[in-house]
Amino acid sequence: MSNTPSFISPSPGDEKPPTPHIDRDEEFSPEPAFTSEREESAFQPHAGKLIHEEERFDEIERSSEMDVGAVHDRVLREAGEQARGFVPVPGLFLALFFAIAIWAGIYLGTYSGGFRGNIFSELPGAGGKPGPPPDPRVIGQKLFLANCAQCHQASGQGQPGQFPPLAGSEWVVGDAPNRLTQILLHGLQGTVHVKGLVFNNQMPPWKTLKDEQIAAILTYVRSEWGNAAPPITKEQMAAARKKTADRSDSWTEAQLLAIPAGPMEGGDANAAPPAAAQPPAK
Repeated sequence: MSNTPSFISPSPGDEKPPTPHIDRDEEFSPEPAFTSEREESAFQPHAGKLIHEEERFDEIERSSEMDVGAVHDRVLREAGEQARGFVPVPGLFLALFFAIAIWAGIYLGTYSGGFRGNIFSELPGAGGKPGPPPDPRVIGQKLFLANCAQCHQASGQGQPGQFPPLAGSEWVVGDAPNRLTQILLHGLQGTVHVKGLVFNNQMPPWKTLKDEQIAAILTYVRSEWGNAAPPITKEQMAAARKKTADRSDSWTEAQLLAIPAGPMEGGDANAAPPAAAQPPAK
């Protein structure tokens, strides 16, 4: 037997296929090779999706470079905390502001006189002299329309069976103005006789008005609708208020008639009656 090794040729089924040559540039080429237009058209939707994904990743990368301080400020604002440079208005300051605004509105509504020049005039007259004082009848007309006309009517005729008339009333133009002032200060309740008619209702007190305001109202009603009685002054009203300062109940007709008729204290009750009041200028 020969010692020379024998070579056995492999059978056809045991042969390995040759390794193909791969071009590296072609393997990683970004542009795919298409053998037909059909393959290229089938690839287009996927290519658009890849481009969209790349743009999204670029946006995320750019957002990661945002200012950290700006992000923190936005988070703090959303959490209701103070951001840099922001100081909230104190609640006490807001409450004080609205309180002053409400007070100013009430004050102007009460004492503005409708901003009419014939009621209040702060402009000096000719030659630098102060202008004439405001007409109490005009002021009284405005106060009457705002507080009294709902019951006694702007015509002064009242409402039959409910509220007595003031035009020609013996309580208004009679010889006892001291009784009339007490009605305004403390009110009137129960039955009252006016011009031969009987009324049974309640009049509220108006002591919250100032002396000059009540005097202006009484001066107006005592000189309007054909009435011709002397005016009531602020000093007379002050004296009447002081005389019954301790009273808290409304008057009855009997109690008022028990007050002696006479001139008003604190001023001249026999002054000449004023002329009829003119309506406020519009």
